Amino acid sequence: MPSEGGRIDEALRALAPRVEAFRSAVALAEEELRAYVARHRGVAEFRAEQALMELGPFAVHRIDPQLFARLVGGLDDGDPRETMAVLARAEGVLGRSGAGRDARCVAVPPGGDLRDVVKGALDEVGQVFGASRAVELARSRRFDPTGHADLLERLPFRRWNRTERMLAPPLVVSVEPDDLICAGLAEFLDGLVKIVLVARGTRSPAPLARLVTPGTFVVQTTEPRALEALVRSPHPGVGLLLDEAGPETARFVHDPDAGTAPWSRLSVEHMPERPAVGRGRRAPAWVEELDHLESLAAAPATTEAMRPAGADRSDPQTPEAAPADRLAAWLLHQAASDG
Repeated sequence: MPSEGGRIDEALRALAPRVEAFRSAVALAEEELRAYVARHRGVAEFRAEQALMELGPFAVHRIDPQLFARLVGGLDDGDPRETMAVLARAEGVLGRSGAGRDARCVAVPPGGDLRDVVKGALDEVGQVFGASRAVELARSRRFDPTGHADLLERLPFRRWNRTERMLAPPLVVSVEPDDLICAGLAEFLDGLVKIVLVARGTRSPAPLARLVTPGTFVVQTTEPRALEALVRSPHPGVGLLLDEAGPETARFVHDPDAGTAPWSRLSVEHMPERPAVGRGRRAPAWVEELDHLESLAAAPATTEAMRPAGADRSDPQTPEAAPADRLAAWLLHQAASDG
């Protein structure tokens, strides 16, 4: 059985394609920003030197050559100092975001709130998106230090746009069994957000069951390779990677693209037995998770199974007959009656 650190490494390896896609996008944005800053900084310095030469000794310590060069050369020829300061700060944010795996791997402290930790990690990623927005505003001379200053801080997930949510890097979260309360993660499962929880066990058999919705990929497993489908899915998703396959824990995959009906989208590898409950005692609250999972996985009874014994499928009076069969039987019956 791999250690917790080993399972985190396995999860990160499975998620590598999404991580690299995000890092590549950040690296490209950083490179373009650096080139832009260098180019405009060079132009500004060159024009300042020209202005200083043209003004002569009289301008020394009296006139700002860079400001004078911008006024003479036109606003489109250079960037104000405030704009360059915004671009420099954004460049620093983009540079820090690409470093190390720790930015995409967080741990819930014992007794901590899983939802709050995930929110904080995603808000940290939001710095990249906020910095990108600030760059666009600064380059178009629309950056307002009062109204847009927060873009250079953490950008909350609720303020991300659709494009940013589709670009979000995956998040690996280490969590203790007692803190594996997953319902609060639903608000973050949008775009292409992928969250993988790594736990030594659970206190309930199907903690991810409440997150199963038609458009969300959900996997609860002990196999890191099962996470590869989560990465490939064009839907947001959440996975739970457990340390071992215990009989008391459900293992399942919900793939939105596997079918149109809930039972066709849900593949259950193992469903634990229900707990024995004595008379007069209430079942544990997590039994509802199994009820929900079982209701989703239950395939409808086949037409043959629903038909009463001895019923004729061609009999138009048989309610279980398929609509096309009932229509054909009725037409034949009418034709015989007319004859």
